[in-house]
Amino acid sequence: MNTTTFRLVRLLIWLHCSALLGISCHRAPVKESGEDTNVLVGSWEKVSPAKCSQIYPDVIEFSANGVYQTQSELTSVPMAWDAGTYEVDRQIVKIANALEVSKTYRFVIKNGMVTFEDEQGCQVPYRRM
Repeated sequence: MNTTTFRLVRLLIWLHCSALLGISCHRAPVKESGEDTNVLVGSWEKVSPAKCSQIYPDVIEFSANGVYQTQSELTSVPMAWDAGTYEVDRQIVKIANALEVSKTYRFVIKNGMVTFEDEQGCQVPYRRM
């Protein structure tokens, strides 16, 4: 895929996610009132040098309305997460990307860090920004 095509695909994904964001503003919050607040809400910066973590974005921001966005410096590697929706259930998060492909990840939050673990056992730590 050449650079122009790649940028066009990223633009189309961004437009799709912007539309999702507009629609999601009318959704019920991720958690019902009276329950614990969503612990993932906020911005997180990747701190993992592990090779398996290259497919995960440098920065991910989870919004309270169930939508996430990402930022990455590296554009030559297709990202597992780009922008889309997510759902949290205890220590499991289901993340759907802009193409509506969803996967589940275990996560642990400790000392201002969240560590996601994928199906292959790759652990990707992020620090709260």
